[in-house]
Amino acid sequence: MASRSSKFLLPLAALACVVRSAWADPMDAGADARSDALDAALDVAGAVDASADGSADASADAPRDEAVPAPPPAPAQADPVVTVTTTTAAQLPVRVVDYTLRATLNETAHVVTGEGTVRWTNPSQAPTRELWLHLYLNAFRSSDTYFMRAWGERERAPSQWGGIEVSSLGLEDGTDLLPGATHPSEPAGDETQLRVSLPRPVAPGETLTLRVAWRSTLPEVIARTGFHGRFHMVGQWFPKLAVLEADGRWVSFPFHAYSEFYADFGRYDVTLDVPRGWTVGATGQRVGAVRTQGGRDTHRYVADRVHDFAFTAWDQYVTRESRAGGVAVRVLHPPGAEGDAQRVVELAEGMIPAFARRYGPYPYPNLTVVIPPRGAEEAGGMEYPTLITTVSAWWAPRRARLLEYVTVHEFGHQYFYGLFASNENRWPFLDEGLCEYATARVMQDLYGPDGDLFDIPWLAPRLGPWALSAAGSASIAAPVPVTTAAPDFATYGRYGGHVYARTATLLRGAELTYGSARFAAAMRAYAEDARFRHPTPDTLLSALAQGLGDDAVEGYLRPALEAPVGVNYRVSVVESARGADGVHRGRVVVDRTGGPALPVEVVLESVGGARSVHRVAASALTTVIPYSGATALRAARVDPAGRFPLDENRLDNARVSADHEASAAPLIARVAYWLALVLDVVGP
Repeated sequence: MASRSSKFLLPLAALACVVRSAWADPMDAGADARSDALDAALDVAGAVDASADGSADASADAPRDEAVPAPPPAPAQADPVVTVTTTTAAQLPVRVVDYTLRATLNETAHVVTGEGTVRWTNPSQAPTRELWLHLYLNAFRSSDTYFMRAWGERERAPSQWGGIEVSSLGLEDGTDLLPGATHPSEPAGDETQLRVSLPRPVAPGETLTLRVAWRSTLPEVIARTGFHGRFHMVGQWFPKLAVLEADGRWVSFPFHAYSEFYADFGRYDVTLDVPRGWTVGATGQRVGAVRTQGGRDTHRYVADRVHDFAFTAWDQYVTRESRAGGVAVRVLHPPGAEGDAQRVVELAEGMIPAFARRYGPYPYPNLTVVIPPRGAEEAGGMEYPTLITTVSAWWAPRRARLLEYVTVHEFGHQYFYGLFASNENRWPFLDEGLCEYATARVMQDLYGPDGDLFDIPWLAPRLGPWALSAAGSASIAAPVPVTTAAPDFATYGRYGGHVYARTATLLRGAELTYGSARFAAAMRAYAEDARFRHPTPDTLLSALAQGLGDDAVEGYLRPALEAPVGVNYRVSVVESARGADGVHRGRVVVDRTGGPALPVEVVLESVGGARSVHRVAASALTTVIPYSGATALRAARVDPAGRFPLDENRLDNARVSADHEASAAPLIARVAYWLALVLDVVGP
């Protein structure tokens, strides 16, 4: 999902442009020419001068500040695109449920009437005497539903609310199940779940077939479903079975504004009846030709190995077709959006192969991308199997890559939710957070080292997704565990800050510390293990531990995910004095508050311009780094390369000694500091 996430992104974008300068170099007043050389010095072999516990070796009495000269600036290079060759055999999902449905769209009343059969096999190890169905369109019955209360106030009420009414529900033998079906009493007023009692237990491995009929009233477009004029985006529109876990426990939850999905894999065979001449886009592939009768068209779509189905229908769609990475790509867009459609086509040529290299092949033969018309923007930024919606960018230059970013993110959900069918309600970070990380990585693959979202020369500085995520993470004022369940976040700002921004930032920190190649291989191992399954946090952490080591997971990633995190490094003391022997001796004190942390580097700079690099251990709360040199100690800086983006306030990562402070007060750092405070506006 990206429509709400884009609301989280956009307020940060302008601020992050300024804050990024603070992330880069708040220390180096009047010495910008030396900054690039400093970053390059971090890669010089033998430059690290620190013991395992983070303290420096001060045994030498001779001046040392000229011992590590700064090399010339190294050319910027993109992180490697790592293609991992899998040794794991392709695994097909267990087909738990098959839907054979027929639906008719009334384009004037904006109503879908449907009927069909649902064939379900008990996948658990225990018999069950009940079924749970999701009736998620009931989230839009009124402004007082559980969903809408979490969604928040709207500028205006929709012209039509929506809902779903089940008119018939029974077994193949004619047993009527509807009289015994009930909505849970909690949360009060919610009707997005239906508990169905069965006349006898269904044993493990046993199959039953339901016959169901229903009527779905679409709302005026809201929360990625509904209508706008004659445009229809139809999601959450049919009764859908919840997941029965291996232990015989049903996992069903009310539809909440911060989460959508958890369902089993199966086959969908859906026949759609729409007005004649209307264009349809849907999950899966169209089977056979469109049949026309009595002013109506019938389209049949079939999708296998998926766990949801959605469709769109409109009489104004313009269709653009192409191929990318062996996949048939179909773009549906409003008239006048040919430029946006061309951008999507060009993007797909790099995006689909990039995801395949990193997370395994896209297993479906086709992809449909929908660009909603103006006025239906709330339908944009959404994912369904083989069907995604993006946003229009008619108003923006090509180098303002919001359309590209949203499209990459939603296609990423074909993996992080689609193929890796995690419980988004319980662990939203496995879906949105990992997808946010993957989006940034693929943006880098496509657009260079920073994957810039805004790359407009006359509006420099550039802005990449990593900087945006770091700013969003740093804006969190009330941290909670990233593993918090979606409904338990108090506000959408806190949900977005933790699930999207902090997850991506945590993973990025581990990647920068342990290396892109190792991290890419570990993520690919997770992708192979999670494909067509229901992964949990332990699935992810196990794969990362195998690739990065237990220290990376148990010392950093697990506590960073499972406990509230607030980490800040600060250079507290920078001082030196000239001794009788002419040698300048002093110290730098680096303090860390909060945790967990990763090892970070500290660079010391002398008045003469020489620099040395020291390492602070992840376990150290306070590190004292002795200094000895031919000239006075001028300044110190923590993590100048930005390898620990979880650091909440990089404005105190550098300090200049009191004797040289007057030359080190760049105006941009002061301005950035005060503007950084404005981040609280988008925080909780």
